[in-house]
Amino acid sequence: MRGANILFNFVTLVFVILTLGMIAYAVAIAGDITAPPFLAPPTDVPTPTLIPDLGTPLPTPFLPTFTPSRTPPPTSAPELTLTPDGDAAAEATATPTQAPRMPAVTVTPRPLAPEPTQPPPEEGGEGQADETESDAVGSAARAALPHFTPTAAAPVVAVALATVRPSATPTITLTPGPRPTSTVTATPQGPAPPTLAPYPFIVQPGTPLLRESFAHGTDGCAWQGLAGTVVDQRGEAVVGVEVRVRGDASGEQVVLAGTGTDYGPSGWQVRLGGGPSAERVTIALWSGDRLLSPVVEVTFPAACAQNLALVNFIQTRTF
Repeated sequence: MRGANILFNFVTLVFVILTLGMIAYAVAIAGDITAPPFLAPPTDVPTPTLIPDLGTPLPTPFLPTFTPSRTPPPTSAPELTLTPDGDAAAEATATPTQAPRMPAVTVTPRPLAPEPTQPPPEEGGEGQADETESDAVGSAARAALPHFTPTAAAPVVAVALATVRPSATPTITLTPGPRPTSTVTATPQGPAPPTLAPYPFIVQPGTPLLRESFAHGTDGCAWQGLAGTVVDQRGEAVVGVEVRVRGDASGEQVVLAGTGTDYGPSGWQVRLGGGPSAERVTIALWSGDRLLSPVVEVTFPAACAQNLALVNFIQTRTF
């Protein structure tokens, strides 16, 4: 025991010495007294490579200079309006697109002048008579031309030119119409509920089953009858339910489930006769006047190997 303590003390002393040595070494590295261990990263940095001298100076890049200039703010243009003067303003129409009215012109024909009485021609004066006759005809023709007399001078119309300004934005009034009506159809969520069976008990698949009698008190071939069980969905016994059996030759018999324990806790058994015979019988479960299962029909073949009919019932819902 003493030797073990000495060993442990020696190991502890060694670790204390190593710890102190590591602390001293770390302090020496931090104070640049000693170099770091070989695991430290290298401090030599490679010298960058210089661009070789090409012998010609590099061109100086051109940097454009920008001299800011003051831009005067835009001014609004004056509106030009022509004002009509005198009575011409009253004659101008409100809209510049309407054409000025033209003055009415009345044509007054001037009546023809009466034809002058020609003096009788004198001897030696034929040339003078012809000239006088030509002047009279020209005067009559000029008098027959229509004479145009203006009734009023054309007025001077001055149209005021106004600056066309945009009209105000029209206001649109929305009239709400009738609200749409929606028809909501309820959709059932999840699977549809199962349809209930017409009876709370069903016949177990695989039954009725005809075989030879095997239970106690069946007396082998000297016996013929029916038997079975009544259970729920978990296989637990359902006792107290009436089992009604009606045969063509044996008549009707009623037993309760749970009285034939040779077939199980809820077993039942009905004896039809003392030997195999060809007989047709019906079996069903009842509770008072209420039918609890479908009616099952069994026909015996009059054979010893098939003188027992097994019929089992299973409960599917409460009743």
